[in-house]
Amino acid sequence: MYYNTYNITDDHMNRLPYIRIKKITVQNLKSVGNGVIEFNCYKEPRPYNTVPDILGLYGQNGSGKSTLIQAIALVKGLICGFRIGKEYADIIDVIHKTAYIKIEFDYQYNSGVHNTVVYEVNIDCKEKEVDVRDEKTGSIYKQRRNAAYIYNEKVSTDIYEDGNQGRIRTIIDTEKNLFCRPTHVGAFYDVSDMEKSIVEELTYIKRNSYENSRSFVFDLDLHKLFEREEYSKYYEILAELQMYANEYLYYISLRSSGMVQLRAGIPIYIPNFTNNRPIVLSEKLPVPKGLYAEIEKQIHNISKVLGTIIPEMKLEISGVPTVLDNGEKGVYPLVKSVRGDRVIPLQNESDGIIRIVSFMALYIFAIREHSATILVDEIDSGVFEYLLGELLEIFSEEGKGQLIFTSHNLRLLEVLDKKYIRFTTTDRNNRYYKIKNVRGDNNLRDIYLREVQYRNLLKGGAGDSGVELYKKSKRFKIVDALKYDGEE
Repeated sequence: MYYNTYNITDDHMNRLPYIRIKKITVQNLKSVGNGVIEFNCYKEPRPYNTVPDILGLYGQNGSGKSTLIQAIALVKGLICGFRIGKEYADIIDVIHKTAYIKIEFDYQYNSGVHNTVVYEVNIDCKEKEVDVRDEKTGSIYKQRRNAAYIYNEKVSTDIYEDGNQGRIRTIIDTEKNLFCRPTHVGAFYDVSDMEKSIVEELTYIKRNSYENSRSFVFDLDLHKLFEREEYSKYYEILAELQMYANEYLYYISLRSSGMVQLRAGIPIYIPNFTNNRPIVLSEKLPVPKGLYAEIEKQIHNISKVLGTIIPEMKLEISGVPTVLDNGEKGVYPLVKSVRGDRVIPLQNESDGIIRIVSFMALYIFAIREHSATILVDEIDSGVFEYLLGELLEIFSEEGKGQLIFTSHNLRLLEVLDKKYIRFTTTDRNNRYYKIKNVRGDNNLRDIYLREVQYRNLLKGGAGDSGVELYKKSKRFKIVDALKYDGEE
């Protein structure tokens, strides 16, 4: 649920914009030295409340597809005010030891006005001494581990303090000062005339957020300090972005697929009750009674959709009351798959069906909500390709939100408009690419396969990209490696 650290007023709630991601730049994260993607809404801003936005990313393994999803998920965590975990420090380029992410957001107001808000951040990877408890003896010892440090945050926008629109200018820049260099006109927060005690408090918050791997701009203590000031337009911009990250931006990790395969429970993502982690449904894991009521509602919605795509199938949910450790009323949830007279626990169904159930609530949410942005890593994992193609085709025609996914299934290239598709390249300093000069009657799947197999023969052709999309393996080397027994 939304953590309203910005204290959005009732008047402000009545004029909130729809928000979408329209451009992202990633540097020095995993295999991506530099990668830039412009989403369709960047080139084709549409009238308020009209069409969805989709981005499907394709490419060989290890070429930066999941990195794009992780970069957005990292920024989501920062905007929500969360601490960035060790897993992000471990994916920063080992040579540069620092990564950079820049995301441009499209703010669409019901007046028809489109505004841009840009958030930039640098992430350092440094060793940090932490206390570790020995599980056997209980003793505590010191250990050095990688940690992520957030610095040089910047926010820019073409929305001015008086509400008018102009050129994009920086309103927050924490690189050398608390908020902005003195040369920045119209900065959000001017500390030059503040009392010394407030400046000292700001300095402490900034240092504390850095040491705890959090964003300074979206730090909870900082927001409390903001509340003493006037409720400005720039304050509104940050509040809107934080509300979007909390309530409308969701990340479905491939790790949930592993949970399905291990039959450890049913991971399900529920809007407003899910952040980056799914709720795990298991008859052995009780949930609070209030959460169970929402799960029950979502299972009924999913069942209605599921019955239209998998013949004669529906879901049923029942619960066994219990008392949680904290004394709160709880429920053990049991979800069943029903096909005619056949009734089995859902976790005994196929991996593909559980995968669909896992993300279906967010899919429905993005069909209905314009601000919803859903990130799905390997959306085709375990799902029948024609069914998946149909779901994405429906989204492109009937959806309202934004869907960003990675996939290996080339069937989707035949059902989605080419403007929604991007590919990874073999060049780590130019990781993301949109195939050019594709006519409306060209089959993007065939063009991509030809680019992969015969790129040198396509110069000047319909799909000539001028970049290498796939690094071909040498068959004889694979055979030699398979036969290698440890001796030359």
